[in-house]
Amino acid sequence: MFAIAKKFFYFSLAYAALASFTFADYVEVTLLGTGTPRPSIERFGSATLIEAGGQYFLFDAGRGATIRLQQAGITPNQIQKVFLTHLHSDHISGLDDLWITGWIYQREGDLTIRGPLGTKNMVDSMRSMYQEDIGYRTANVGHKNAYLQAIEVTPGIVYKDAQVKVTAFEVNHQPVEPTLAYRLDFGDRSVVISGDTTYSSNLIDHAKNVDVLIHEITDAQAKLVKRNPRLSKIMAYHTTPQQMAQILTETRPRVTVLNHVLLFGVSENTVLTKIQQAYQGRVQFGADLMRIQVGENINILTP
Repeated sequence: MFAIAKKFFYFSLAYAALASFTFADYVEVTLLGTGTPRPSIERFGSATLIEAGGQYFLFDAGRGATIRLQQAGITPNQIQKVFLTHLHSDHISGLDDLWITGWIYQREGDLTIRGPLGTKNMVDSMRSMYQEDIGYRTANVGHKNAYLQAIEVTPGIVYKDAQVKVTAFEVNHQPVEPTLAYRLDFGDRSVVISGDTTYSSNLIDHAKNVDVLIHEITDAQAKLVKRNPRLSKIMAYHTTPQQMAQILTETRPRVTVLNHVLLFGVSENTVLTKIQQAYQGRVQFGADLMRIQVGENINILTP
């Protein structure tokens, strides 16, 4: 009996050590929305969730972000930190739902929204838009104040605690300025989220040898671009497959997942073929509710 107890004791110690190591070196990314302004039941608006050190970090909150959170088994009150890449509608149109529904779910403390210049004005407008609703709910069921905080950030470290560091840097989405990308570091693990951008030397500098690069992609049939000046402008401030191959050749991430999927008359397989003609690393298209488990190995779980 003593031998069994002793064996169980040492097994418990080994398991605890393994669990501690895994937690300290593990990040999970969930793609909540991989789409664009175009309404799609398969691809909701831009939103990427990272779990690190027992905390959630949400990057952008496009159309349907709160619904995707619920599908992922996460209630909106669990989200307290949001980082916006820029203020295009498809990156923020789910933000008010995330805020107000999380409050209804009794979020404790602020929903803190960090973003570029203009974020405070947007948040103030959200407060104004929902003032009647907040008043009704407060009077009826005694909800506390709908906590909401806006912080306008510039390039550099925009969040840091004992475990997690989030760094913002500018990318090229002209004429939208400023447009930010973010890098999250947790122990030896790292994730970069490009936001909307064409080729950007800043992204190259911040994404070299990153574990996971979440990067936008666009492509279109040449004949469509030639006869549509507006489409030509859209293509100019997003990332083509040829540019993507160059970015990956210069950064060499362990895994690349493509999001903000904006394709006109071309298939995902065609885009991947173009990229892989010049780059042989691990790259694939993202999908809503895809989970990327980042540890010593990287596992991608498709929904």
